[in-house]
Amino acid sequence: MKRALSLATLVLLAACQQQGPKAEAPASQPAEAVNAGGEPLHGQFDTQFAGKPAPDLALDTTPEGATETIADILKANPGKPVLVNLWATWCAPCLKELPTLDRLAADTKGKLVVVPLSQDMEGWRKVSESFTPAKYPNLQTRVESQMQFGFQLGARGLPLTILYDAQGKEVWRYAGDRDWSSRESRAKLGV
Repeated sequence: MKRALSLATLVLLAACQQQGPKAEAPASQPAEAVNAGGEPLHGQFDTQFAGKPAPDLALDTTPEGATETIADILKANPGKPVLVNLWATWCAPCLKELPTLDRLAADTKGKLVVVPLSQDMEGWRKVSESFTPAKYPNLQTRVESQMQFGFQLGARGLPLTILYDAQGKEVWRYAGDRDWSSRESRAKLGV
């Protein structure tokens, strides 16, 4: 198990350290694209996993150990889609896009639930230092330090953002950082 976690950490770290895409994909590339090997293109909306349910894993909501699942979030917000963003404190592109997720959450209250999900192995000890209510007043992060959520999704790097419909089925995913408060992003989210 430790070996798998170490390997997963190295893969995510390597992917996070790659040069991130521009905020919006070039117009010459299709909106939903995979390469010839079926791998998602970095910086593109990917629908190859559409219809797949969200992983049923407990996500830490507080340093004291309270948890919830994506299903719990959906139940508490009936009829609303959920945007899950896998991030980590050591991932520069992740930190770059968190303010745009905060603006998106403020602008779409009641229409969309934005869920940042930290993949930091050090858990709340590390996350609490950088993710504060003063810095992100419209977001409540969750922590999943075993990285099983990303593993079950087949995540190849961070950040990774997944839109789930109101039934908890994946609509699309986006690998890389993006301005989630932009008009183009909001159109893709339908809000």
